[in-house]
Amino acid sequence: MTKAETNERLVRKWVSSYARFGYGAKGIIYGGTGLLALSEAFDLTDEGVASSTGVLKAIGIQPLGKVLVVLIAFGLMGYVLWRLIQAGWDPEHSGGKGFPDIVRRIGYGCSGLVYASIAYSVVEILTEQPSEAKKSLEDWAYEIMARPIGRLLVGVVGLVFFCIGCYYFYRAIKAEFRKRFKRHHMSDAAKTWASIMGRVGIAARGVVYVLIGAYAVGAAWQFEPAMIKTTEEALALFDDNPTDEWILAILGIGFVAYAIHMGFQAVYRSIEPID
Repeated sequence: MTKAETNERLVRKWVSSYARFGYGAKGIIYGGTGLLALSEAFDLTDEGVASSTGVLKAIGIQPLGKVLVVLIAFGLMGYVLWRLIQAGWDPEHSGGKGFPDIVRRIGYGCSGLVYASIAYSVVEILTEQPSEAKKSLEDWAYEIMARPIGRLLVGVVGLVFFCIGCYYFYRAIKAEFRKRFKRHHMSDAAKTWASIMGRVGIAARGVVYVLIGAYAVGAAWQFEPAMIKTTEEALALFDDNPTDEWILAILGIGFVAYAIHMGFQAVYRSIEPID
């Protein structure tokens, strides 16, 4: 084996390990969000922080919390790297060059950007920058909707989120994520629980995406930017009404299930960076 081949193998192994670390970090974010949602559902907290940023802030105030937050952010960048590799090189050979495949790879890229922004939010936590200095989602929505075709753009984005949510329901039913696992390394119990946690977790994400999309479409239709919802605000819909808190609890359980699903991905997923 030449030196170049040896170096290539080392790089591939490093990227694979970093991507697995990334799946684990993503799992911590979702697990924390789920636990916070459960705490809100059972009135154990009234902070309203069931979100990725809320999780990072909750961890950051603990002993050695800022160190843990930095490690999570570092891990998330591993997930970002893997998403960008999936978008640019399709290392898993999951499709051709048709329209659905192009959309899928664009989705990988967008996913990477989303988690890069979550990782960047660590800067705010470390510097204790006040969140009031930033524009809210409602402010951005108002600025966009006030422009020509702005309402149409917001409506289209909402429709995209709604469709993504429906696609998550489809994924939960089909459970094709199991094909990505190294099943020969898994016990029968691991296979069963990986399937259950994946289905439940992905379905929970689907519910939140459908809600975000539906409210965005409604905001565009009624020219009401205040209707735009973040993940935190979508979950809070069920916290505001005591009779609906059981739904928030179910979604919290779903997010915890998704965190466990990410754990299975980190351990058993087949990750081959680039051929």
